[in-house]
Parts: sequence; structure tokens; C-alpha cells
Amino acid sequence: MKIIKVLCILSFFLFQADLWAADEGRLLELRRLAAEKKTMESYADVCAYLSSIERYPELLSLYADSIRQLAVRDKSLAAFREYYAWKGEACFVDGDYDAGFRWKRKALDLAVRGRMQDKVVTYSSDMGYYFNVSARYDSARFYLKKGMEAARHEPRMAEDYRVMLTNYASSFLYEGKTDSALVYTLQAEKRSELDKDTAMLIENLNQLGAIYRRKKRLNESIHSFEQALRLCEAQGNFRTVAHIYGNIATVYCDSDQPEAALPFSQKAVDYALRYGTPQMIGLFYVNLGAIQCNIAGKSREAVVTLQKAIPVLEGVNNKRRLCEAYNYLANAYRTLGQTDSAMICLQSLEEMVGELRTDVERYRYHQTRAPLMQDRKQYREAMVSYLALIDMQKAGYRDIKDYDVYLHLSECLHALHEYPKAYKSLRTAYALRDSASREEYSEQLSDFLVKYRTKEKELEITRLQQKELEREAALLRSRIVSGGTIALLLMLILVFLYVRQRQKARVAQLAQAAGEKERQFLALQKDTEQRLARKYIDGLESERERMAAELHDDVCNSLLALGMNIRAITEDRHDQAMNEQLAVLDATRERLRSMSHELMPPAFQYATIDEMLGDYIWHLSLPEGTKAEYHSTEGVDWKQIPQAIGFEFYRIVQEAVSNALKYADASLVRVELRLEGASLSVRVDDDGKGFDLNKKKKGIGLQTIMQRAETIGATVQLDAHSGQGTHLAVTVKVKLNDYGEERES
Repeated sequence: MKIIKVLCILSFFLFQADLWAADEGRLLELRRLAAEKKTMESYADVCAYLSSIERYPELLSLYADSIRQLAVRDKSLAAFREYYAWKGEACFVDGDYDAGFRWKRKALDLAVRGRMQDKVVTYSSDMGYYFNVSARYDSARFYLKKGMEAARHEPRMAEDYRVMLTNYASSFLYEGKTDSALVYTLQAEKRSELDKDTAMLIENLNQLGAIYRRKKRLNESIHSFEQALRLCEAQGNFRTVAHIYGNIATVYCDSDQPEAALPFSQKAVDYALRYGTPQMIGLFYVNLGAIQCNIAGKSREAVVTLQKAIPVLEGVNNKRRLCEAYNYLANAYRTLGQTDSAMICLQSLEEMVGELRTDVERYRYHQTRAPLMQDRKQYREAMVSYLALIDMQKAGYRDIKDYDVYLHLSECLHALHEYPKAYKSLRTAYALRDSASREEYSEQLSDFLVKYRTKEKELEITRLQQKELEREAALLRSRIVSGGTIALLLMLILVFLYVRQRQKARVAQLAQAAGEKERQFLALQKDTEQRLARKYIDGLESERERMAAELHDDVCNSLLALGMNIRAITEDRHDQAMNEQLAVLDATRERLRSMSHELMPPAFQYATIDEMLGDYIWHLSLPEGTKAEYHSTEGVDWKQIPQAIGFEFYRIVQEAVSNALKYADASLVRVELRLEGASLSVRVDDDGKGFDLNKKKKGIGLQTIMQRAETIGATVQLDAHSGQGTHLAVTVKVKLNDYGEERES
């Protein structure tokens, strides 16, 4: 992971870039393993992968928090160190560098205290990398130096040492100190060659090309880029190829050949979109926009390209690249004559220059401001910026187009009528613009362009030939394999079809017989269950009828005779106590008479279910403090309800109301009969003490209700909770007609 980070930081136009685009399958697999194992190592594997692709900072922070939970649980310093490190990485990916540095410092402190040299090296390298990205070059060199000292004499850390040495050189390059950058980059190149680290050598050569370009040593610059390209093609390292193409495009721009630079820059964008990350994509959009700015008639395209780059770079908080983008965008607007838009870009550039405070950004700011002020005919303000550029050049800042500064300065002096100074500045511009040297550089670049185009064509032809050979070989292999297998398959198929046909016929016969038996069994089982339930209900009704007759004809009459005899014996006495006992006897006889009526089957041939239920509720003998209500759907012809269904509904209501009055201690019992379409339902609700369905066993009353409902195909819903009453609902589908006959339900 560290090597890939360095690969991104080494090119001239790039501070950092992400790793290869995320392989979602790999991420899902790592997350699955972490969910199973729930160990620090499995969580750290997910964090490392998320950090390598530099996406999903929220998810990275979430897994870092999972490591923290393990650290708190186990009181483990190692787990706390991993948590701090990955929490900082999540902040870096999210663009919050200050928070990232705070977390990484905590991890580094724990590593130093625990004398974990490998972790000290890793965290120091990470800190140096991100300080470079945020343009804090002194801090970057401090941590990189610290890491190199820890890794210098450790063979197992040789790779880390090369990474940090290259980043150390990069910090000087980004700060504009090309001499120091060249010294350390040459050291890094030599170290990579000795250690046979091809990947790092590619980036060292790429960086050398950028340094030589800045120092106007174009021949050596092109030579370094050529070497890097050859190694990239040998390794299939297309991502680094994008950086090299971008740098080559910059060389052509510096030599006033933007048309030749355009295809290289476009290739860099294509590779970035295919293999790169937001950092990389933003970088090469800026590169392409800068080149388009220098081609006549392409300023509008430059504006579109740079407007794509700005939100991408803002998303990753790359302020240095944003400075470049605003610089080129201001120039594009200036070319189009939109000076107000250019001034807005200049203001954004000025704010970021104040934050970064580096020579590169200050030079870029004055380089943008000077011609813009000149176009607005504010010549003295333009002169201030041109003179600032000249002072920086004299102090050691190198600009391959330094002659342009003197040329434009002479124009401002001329406009201010300071002709001697204007002439002097113009002579300096021509002296710097050595035409012979320019011609030589142009020749070298033209040769390189020809070689590049030739090589591209040869490579394309080779690729096509290779694809054709691979296709023919695959076709031949498939023919050989298919020819041999087809003959064998034909024989097997014939045997298989014969055997399968016989088995199929036998299985079909067995399946048909088994199906028939199963249907007969299910039909018999259903018929038996219904017959037994009906037999039980019929027996219950017969017993009810017998008991009702016996209560009415025998017990009630006996009680009547007993009362009459007692009155005859005591008619001459006026005993108050005896009168009270006779009243109790009469009340008992009336209750028995009422019970006998309830036990008798209702006469549905004379009344509907609605009338029977209403009469039953109206004549209920209720305890003191208890009310009973009955409601039914209005506007319904209840004669349509089949007698069998009405009879069972009547008995179900009797049983439910009886249970409520006996056991519930209810203050209100409510019965509701409803008919909606073909759906007939009855509800019995009480506000009594209820019971727990899970604890209470079903009594005879509930069993009887269930059996009665089953005989007519009804569904029963019982809802009861302790202290919340009991709610019973019975629902059945009926077929209605105008005759009141018994129908199927």
C-alpha cells in the first residue's frame, strides 16, 4: 500500500492518488470474514483495504471503532494503537488532514513507547506522505527523516526506506527547490536499481523527468520519460503510464507545441478515468485544461474541462491542484474576454495562496494576476505582479518561459510611456529566448513524437495479431474437445434415454397410484373429522334438549307445587321470613325456567338469527352492575342466513356470553352481528379481568365454540390478556338467497 501511495505522489502534477478502483467482491469477502471472526486482525484487514482504495471514509471509521471496542474490552495497547492509526487514515481519506494528523500522532506515540520499530516506520511514512499532500513540506521532511533513521539499518525495512527517501525528494520538488529534489531523487534511483525495485525505479525516472523539465534540460527529461515508459509497458503498469503521458504533455507545452501535447494529455485522462481515483482524475483534467488554454479556439473546451476538475479536487481537499485549476481557468476566461469571471477565479486563488504560502503558489498567483490586470488596463498593478515574478526568478525560481515576463513587462512600460525601461525589458526578453536552443529542443521533441506514434502503431498491430492467434487457438481447442465429447455424449444419451424412458413410465405409474391413495386418505380424513364433530354437536344438542325438558317439565313443576303447598299450609300465618323464602323459591323456579329455554334449540323457522340474538340478550338474567348490549348491521335481510349457520352462531354467542358472566366479572358485555358482502361475523367483547392465553388451558366452553365453528367452516379469533378483557370473533363465508334454506358455507 505504501509503495502505491508513493507512485502517485512522484509525478510533477500529482501529490497523491488512490489505489486501483475498489473490487467490490474483495471488500464483501473481507467484511464477511470480519463479521465471522470479530478479531482485531480481521477488522484491520478491512481497514487496510478501504485505505488502499481511498474510498468509503465512513465505513473505514466504523471498522476502526470496532477495533476500539475490542481495545476497551481487552485493555490492549496494541488494539488502541491500531484504532488510532485507522481512525487517522479515515480522516485523511475524508480530506480532514488536521484530525488525521492528531490520530496518527497518538498511534506513533504508542509505537515509540512500545519500541515497535516497524510501526514507527509505517506511521512516520504515512505522516510524511500526508504532510506532502497538504503542502506542509517542513513537517513532511521531519517525519520522513524520523522514519528513515528507524529503517536505515534494518534489511527487512529496505522497501520502506526507498518509499520515504522518494517522498523526501518529492517534498523539495513540490516546494520548487529543484536542486535538492534532484540530489535526493538520484539517490532514490540508485537505491531502487541496487535493490531491483522496478516499480520504484519507474517513479524515480518519472520524477527525474519532471525535475529536468523544470531545469530546462529537456533532452535529459525526455530520456528519463522514455526509460520509465519502457519499464511501465514491460510491467503492464498502465496507471503510472498516465502520469508519464501527463508529464510528456507538459514538456511539449513548455516548448510551445500544445497541439502535440494534446493527444498525450487526452491519453492521460483516459487512463485516469479507467484506472485512477478522484485525485488522479482531477489532476489530469487540470493538465488537459491547461493545454487547451494554450491552443487557439479551445478556450471554451478548457473552461468545461477545468470546471470538471474543480469539484473533484475540492472533494479530496487538494488545495495545490485547485490553485493550478483556478490559474488556468482564469486564463481561459481572460482569453474569452470574460474578465469578471476571471477576477472571481483570481480571488479564490488569492485565498488559497494565503493558506499555502509556498513559492510555487505565489508565483502562479502573480502569473495569473499580471496579464489580467494588463487586459483591464491597470498597468501599474500589472507591473507589480511582473516585478514580483522577476524577483522570484532572480532568487532562484526557475520558469522555462521566463522571457514572457520581460516581454509583457515591456508592454506595460510602453503603455505608461516609460520607453527606455520598456526597451531594456524587451532586450532581456529576446536574450532569454534563445532561438537556436529552442530549435534544438523542438527537433528532439519531434523525433520523440515520431517514435511514439510509430511505436503505438506497432503495439496496436502486435495486439491485434496476438488476439487473432489466441482466438484461433481457442477455436481449435474447442473443436478438438467438442468433437471427442460429442461422440461420447451421443452414446451415453442413447443409453440414458432408453433407461430413463423405462424408469419414467414406472415412476409415473407409482406416482399416479400414490397420488390417488393420498387423495382418498385426505378425503376420508376430512369427512371423518367433520362427521365426528357433527356427531358430537348433535349429541350435545340432544342432551341439552333432554335436560331442558326435564328442567321445565319436572323440576320447575315440582318447585311450583312445592311453593303452592307451602302457601296453603301457611296461609293463615303472616310470617315475614317465610314470605322471603317463598320469594327465593319463585326466583329459583324462574331461573331454572329461563335456563331450560336457553337449552332448548331456537326456532329459526319463525325468527331470524338477528331476532333470536336480540331476544336472548334482552332477556338475559344479569348480575348487579353488569350491562349487556346487542348491535347488528342495519338494512340486512337476515332471512337469507342459512338456519344451520344461524343455529351455530346462536350457540356460540350463548357459550361466550355465559363465560363472560360467570368468570370475567365484566361491567359490560357487547355482542355485535355483522354481514358485509358474503362475510358473516359475530363478535363478543367484555371488559372483564381477561386471562393469559399462553398459560390458561382451553376449557370445555372454548372447545365447544371451536368445534361448532369448525362444523360450518368458520374461523375463530380469540384475543385475551390479563386485566384487558376478552374479545371473540367468529367469521364465515355464506351463500345467500331469497328462501332462507340451509346452504353450504
